[in-house]
Amino acid sequence: MDRWLARLARLVGAAAGTFAGVVAVQFMRLRRMEFLPGHPGFYVNHRVEPREATAAGAPLRLAVLGDSTTSGVGVDRAEDSLPYQLAQRLADREGRTVHVVSYGWAGARVADLPPKQLKRALERLRTTDAHPFLPSADVIAVVIGSNDATHNTAPPRYRTDLRATLEGIRAAAPDARIVLAGIPRFRGALRAIEPLITLADLYARLLRPISRAEAARVNAAYADLAAEVPPRITRDTPFLSSDRFHPSVVGYGLWADVIFEALDRGPVRSMPAGGPLSPANA
Repeated sequence: MDRWLARLARLVGAAAGTFAGVVAVQFMRLRRMEFLPGHPGFYVNHRVEPREATAAGAPLRLAVLGDSTTSGVGVDRAEDSLPYQLAQRLADREGRTVHVVSYGWAGARVADLPPKQLKRALERLRTTDAHPFLPSADVIAVVIGSNDATHNTAPPRYRTDLRATLEGIRAAAPDARIVLAGIPRFRGALRAIEPLITLADLYARLLRPISRAEAARVNAAYADLAAEVPPRITRDTPFLSSDRFHPSVVGYGLWADVIFEALDRGPVRSMPAGGPLSPANA
């Protein structure tokens, strides 16, 4: 028995060493990879017209906070970005112009939102503006968490910062419709650096239920990108941009559909059966 246990220990040790070696190689490969620039070359601050105007009134105001997916990384035009495409869906539904402003930037984690993005959204965009944009927003979308998954933000810290963000938004704009987009799936992206992508996806399973629970706390909608986007992707769908990580214009369109549909459904009321940390809900 002792001899068998010794052999098993050596086998496990060899497997662990091999895995660690593979991960180290992938980290080196990741550091040498070229990603798209953090700034896409444009800012999202646009008035989006409905395809058919059916209602009168002042433009609706859409504020967006988040990471690189809210700043437009992955596409070449503001019109192809996630905030603009979401605004287009709102404009077409309401028959009214939508003024959309994004405060997101590449690399942002949830810890950046309360002291930086939310703070900026509570200031005037220009000195000539009479009021800040966010407090008078009709719809507020938050897309955050991917960088927290890849950087292993501790779940308690993630919850604390996300709660501060959503509560700050709700306090500043009590009548706005809020939607939080959950962390998307990473599988299928950057296949050259597996198993790092799979590890990030596994870690995201710890954070996704927290996002949903915090959305419910402030009576916000929750867009489950991890569950609802993959079934819409076929083998021929050009979902990813040239860096094989950020969504393309088509990918952002699918995200915009899911976020818009979440807004349409309204606030998420509670966690599904099984609790916030149930694997079925991750």
